[in-house]
Amino acid sequence: MEKVLLIATGGTIAMRKDETGKVVPAVSGNELLQSLPDLYREANWEICEFSNVASCNMDPEHMRLLAMEVERRFLLDPLLKGIIITHGTDTLEETAYFLDVAIKDPRPVILTASQRDASESDSDGPRNLHNAMRIALNPRAINRGVVIALNEEIHAARDVRKLHTSHLEAFHSGDKGALGSIDTGEVIWHRKPEHTVKLGVPETLAKVSICKAFTGMSSEIIRAMVQYETEALVIEAFGRGNLPPQLMQEISDIVAGGIPVVITSRCLFGRTAPVYGYPGGGADLERVGAWFSTDLSTEKVRLFLSLALGQGMDKKELRTILANGAVNIY
Repeated sequence: MEKVLLIATGGTIAMRKDETGKVVPAVSGNELLQSLPDLYREANWEICEFSNVASCNMDPEHMRLLAMEVERRFLLDPLLKGIIITHGTDTLEETAYFLDVAIKDPRPVILTASQRDASESDSDGPRNLHNAMRIALNPRAINRGVVIALNEEIHAARDVRKLHTSHLEAFHSGDKGALGSIDTGEVIWHRKPEHTVKLGVPETLAKVSICKAFTGMSSEIIRAMVQYETEALVIEAFGRGNLPPQLMQEISDIVAGGIPVVITSRCLFGRTAPVYGYPGGGADLERVGAWFSTDLSTEKVRLFLSLALGQGMDKKELRTILANGAVNIY
């Protein structure tokens, strides 16, 4: 049987209700697999107990250490077919994207999770884990980047978003759609992913802040965001990438001080672009030196900047990469 590694990080898939009825961490990776004996008949499993925390406890440094562990395991074992990471859903898309940018090995890395805890009779965890194993063993999963396996769908880390707090079908990839699906145990691929720029695992991460715009917003808020060793600022704007006009001067001053300001949209899907020429519009932002990130989410832009600036990437090069959506252009 081919070898698969499970790296357990925690999340609802590894939780049960306590005596008060609240959901808390309770299940190790080994216990999770032991409860699913069928999986041992289909693959040779290794287990790494990386952590057992809710995904709201994950931060970029945890993600960096996780990426280092993934790289180390691939390097140590050329026969390892793929790596499955169990994780919470709250920040699943962020960890998946961080790994997608950091990991250069072409073998499959699959993140999976559950919306219902392990004490629920209809928990989605076992099915999701089984499907993740099927993807890890699938020869066509190579060179597809880091993926998320949930609700019998396969999503690219770059594109996927969590859209619902509790439904099983909580994750979606917008207009691009899922990479594939699982049908009666068979892995079906629908499309190839847009391959992300691979930066490798950095030794350090840059400090990048996020600021969500709102109507009537004061420029003092943006000024406060860059007073704590901030190396870049991501502003989640309206629509195509537009902001209240009173913010323009402060953004211009921040850019003049050498701190990149990147514009994303509060819309879940679609591209930002400097197409509006009125005060506060995208063209106004472009004029004062702000960057646009096409369709990459606010959280993922923050992580990409943390990785790239942490490695000392030239800012002109970084701006060009973000303008292309942080994907390799062939």
